[in-house]
Amino acid sequence: MDSFLTYMPFISVAVIAGLFIMALLNFSTLRKSMQVQSEQQMKNLKMQSEQQIYSRIMDARIKLESTETFTKMAKESPVFAERFTVVDNPDEYYTIVAFLDLFEFLFLLNKRDMMDTEIWSRWKSLAETIMTIPKFKRVWQKTKDVHASEFRDFIDSLC
Repeated sequence: MDSFLTYMPFISVAVIAGLFIMALLNFSTLRKSMQVQSEQQMKNLKMQSEQQIYSRIMDARIKLESTETFTKMAKESPVFAERFTVVDNPDEYYTIVAFLDLFEFLFLLNKRDMMDTEIWSRWKSLAETIMTIPKFKRVWQKTKDVHASEFRDFIDSLC
């Protein structure tokens, strides 16, 4: 019995040291987990902000472009005048360009892994269907040079 009591302080120190080491490991793991969670929350907030900004920009653009004043000025531009020739009226052109811009935005979200694959699959299918519309193809041919090269390759693969 004396021999067990002799080692009791060493055993106590070893148990306390083991508990301390386990606490440090748990703290380190918890800290890393919180850091990952914080980074994910920041990524989500950034994505929401980008989407809100994009939505506001597109709303403003569509409202401005669809005015009679802008359309009248745009017809004076050789670039717009040529683009308007592939559709029946400027509103069709603006609608097609808005769709193409939306598809490009969604394409980039998917590329950054910021979109569920099932949702992207539905949008991709819609893009494939929409690109069967002759006016969309004609506007695409006139405007594709303003889009990112990877997006151009994507849309060209659908045509």
